[in-house]
Order: sequence, then structure tokens, then C-alpha cells
Amino acid sequence: MSRFFSSFISRLLPWVVLVHALLFIIFWLTNSLFYASTNDYLADMLGWRLDYVSLLLWISAFIGVWSFTRFILNRLGKTHKLAVLSSWIYGFIALLYILFFYGSFNLLFSESPVQFVRLGQLTGYFRMILDAVLILGIALLVTFSIRNAMQKGKLADGQRNWRPLIMVLLVFGVLWSLPLVFPPDSVLRGRLPDKPLVIAHRGASMLAPENTLASAHLAVGMGTYGLETDIQISHDGALFLLHDEAFDRTTDIASVFPGREKEPAANFDLAEISQLNAGKWFLEQDPFHAVRQGFITSEQIKEYQVQAVPVLADWLDIVRTRHAVFIFDLKAPPEDHPYADSFFDLSFNQIHQAGIDPQVWFLVDEEQLQILRNLAPEMIPAFGADYQSPPAAAGLITQGYQLVNVEYGVRRLWMQQYREAGLWVNVYTVDEPWQFSRLWLLGVDSITTSNAGVMADIDQPIFSLPYSLYALLWFVVGLLGLGLIVGLIYSPPNPRPVSLP
Repeated sequence: MSRFFSSFISRLLPWVVLVHALLFIIFWLTNSLFYASTNDYLADMLGWRLDYVSLLLWISAFIGVWSFTRFILNRLGKTHKLAVLSSWIYGFIALLYILFFYGSFNLLFSESPVQFVRLGQLTGYFRMILDAVLILGIALLVTFSIRNAMQKGKLADGQRNWRPLIMVLLVFGVLWSLPLVFPPDSVLRGRLPDKPLVIAHRGASMLAPENTLASAHLAVGMGTYGLETDIQISHDGALFLLHDEAFDRTTDIASVFPGREKEPAANFDLAEISQLNAGKWFLEQDPFHAVRQGFITSEQIKEYQVQAVPVLADWLDIVRTRHAVFIFDLKAPPEDHPYADSFFDLSFNQIHQAGIDPQVWFLVDEEQLQILRNLAPEMIPAFGADYQSPPAAAGLITQGYQLVNVEYGVRRLWMQQYREAGLWVNVYTVDEPWQFSRLWLLGVDSITTSNAGVMADIDQPIFSLPYSLYALLWFVVGLLGLGLIVGLIYSPPNPRPVSLP
């Protein structure tokens, strides 16, 4: 039993841990824009703010290098006096890491199920690389198996000439043809759709404090099509902008009103809210490393240091003067709030009186939809769809909706159905260039993004090819595979050394 355990730790376990460490690192390196929300979640859960994701990446890199080193040393037969003790320590830490790996992803996918969908989308978009590696790897594996069988004499003499080759070529041909029938999501068939319009999520929130006037001005200066924000109401009936239920994450409330950090924002009156600073946190925490990487100028730093929590009227002035589209979430106050029953009416009236009705994408339920149709027919009624259970396009058209706002996890068939029915499709929150490119190829009308500057500057879908060029490259992959198969099966075996008498 001890021999089996020792063999398991020295040979198999390092490879298992190395693969898990690489998967963890690859996931987060391709999902770096999810760092901030993950760190915020862990800070709320653990009560201590830290760059947890970066710390876990360094730990994973250390464990991966440790595992690879142990495997190499074992292959070379290198041992030392403390080999047994170090094996037990490594085995314990390795098993803890594997438990952490599955536990962390289980927590991540339960809290944000769309991340699991994103993995499939990422794989589908970059499948061109994966397909080539997979088909060549399988072909090589089968080829080496047949070659070994031929060299050991397990195949009859009549079989050595053509049957092994036909067998491998059939397998290779079937596998090779599948990507031509079902190409990767990055392959364009037909005309390239128009580039999706860019809506700035809480303004240019990766380069400026979210939901501030600085963020809004920066976003419209980048040439974005519109602005997205979140509307709440104060205890004395003033409409202001804030995403979270409380002020603790994005203001200095801990120093201005100590002890009230977790209190609902709707409990504060406007005079109290106006005392809060909504910009310093962005400079201090640097959630997207914009300050560290030099993306923020000295003038912007001075501007951010004096940002206040904006009222809705100031944001509407920017929308009106810059002719931007305006989409927003209404964050209803608690039921016992003095303006709980009139929150929608107050919000609607202020937006309607701003004189920007054609620019407004209003997320409304069926009852609120009737108000829009009667009092503000130029506003665009929008339906907020759940990507896991989106409604049929025909029903939305019948009710009078003109736009569907849905998370990027929605299946392509639903997006196609909406667009064919004449509904505008806006997808959120799209912060990665490859995801933006994927949705561009699908013909999405617009996207909401925190990474507004990068998305606005993209001129062509990244890593995308027309089908004709993809088929040509895939034909080259096929020729390469055929050359490897034929060459390996029929190459002469290595001569055995002759022992002299």
C-alpha cells in the first residue's frame, strides 16, 4: 500500500495537480476583467479587502512549478534524505489544492452561472486552435499504436502494407471533416454584420469611478453610442445614481458616517449623500489596474478626487447635450420607504421632462409599458430577459416591446429569433474583445460594456476568418496530418545495436 501511495504521489499526482493549476491560471488570465467583482465578493464575505485573485494565481503558479519539478526529478531518479517527508507534505498540499480548485469553481458557478456558459463560448470561439491540436494529437496517438504493433509483429504480413494506413486515414478523415461542417464561432459565413453599437456601463467604469459625471463625460468622449446607469431615490425623494444597495464600496462613507457603511442608500437624504466622495476609492483600490498601468492622467486623478455621487438631473444633461442613448436600471427602495410607491412615477417624470424621449431605452414590465405607450410613445420600451429562460419573440412583439436587454449567456438561436422578428438586441456586460467579436459575428445590435474605450476602437472582429480562408487553412492542417501519418507508419524502424562477439 505504501509503495502504491509513493508511486501515486511521485508519478500521477504531480501531473494531476499541474493540469488543475494550469486550468485555474488560464481561466483567470482569460477572464481578468472579472477580477474586480470577484475581489469585491470575497472582501464582503471575508471582511478584509485584498487582491485575492492575484494571490491565488501566484499560489497556483507556485504549486504548478512545484508539481512539474517533482515529476522531472522523479524521472531523473533524483532523491534526497527528506524525500519521504517532502512527499507527504506535497501530497497533503496537492490534495488541498485540488479540493480548493473544485470548491472555488463550484462557488463561482453557483454565484455566477453565466461564467460556466462563458467557458463554452470561449472554447467555441478559439476552437480553431483546439481542433488542430486535437485532430493531430489523436492521429499521432493512433499512428504510434499501429506502428508499435507492426514493429512487434502483432499484425500479419498482409496487413502491414495497407490495412493500418486505411484504418488511420478513415479515422483522420472523419475527424478532419467535422470542423468544416461545424466551424468555430470565429469563422464568418457571408457578409460581416454591422459593428454593434457601444453602450458605456456606468460610464467608462474601467477608467473612471463608476456612475460619476467624470465617467459619463469620458465615455461620450470616446464616441460611445449611449450611457447605462442605475437610479435610486433618497429618503427625501431625490433621484441619484448608485449601483449597490449601500455606499460602502464606492464612497468614503466609513469616514463621513462611521457605522452606517452597510445601511441602505435609500435611507440617506440628499444633504447627507452630497457629503460623500465617489471618486477616491477608485484611485485607492485601482480595481482594474488603470492607475498602475498609467492609463489615468494626472489631470484625471485630480478630477476623480473630487467626484460626488451625482443626481439624475446632471446625468440627463450629458445625455441631452451629447445626444446619447440612455438605458438604466431602477433600483426600487425598501417597501417601507416614503417614496416606495411613487419611485417609478418620479423617475419617469424626470426623464420625460428632460426632453430626450427618443434617446431613452426604458426597461419596463407590462404594467409600466402601458404608461410609456400612453404618455411617452417615443421612448423605446425594453424587456429585461433572463438568458436562461428568454421569452419568445412573438409574445414580446405582441406586448409592444421593441428591444431585448439580455446577458451574454443567451444562446445564439434566441438572438437570431429576436433579430428576425425585428427586435433590437442589446447584450450585457461584454468586457472582453473576443466576446465582443463573437457577438459582432452573430449580428447583435449593441452591447453594454465597462471596457468602453477598447470596444469603441475595435475595427474588425479579432481572430476571425472568412469561411473560405478557414477552409484553406484547415486543408493545410489536413495535409500536415496526412504527412505525419504516412511518414510515421512507414518510416524505417530504428536499427537495433549489434553486439560484437
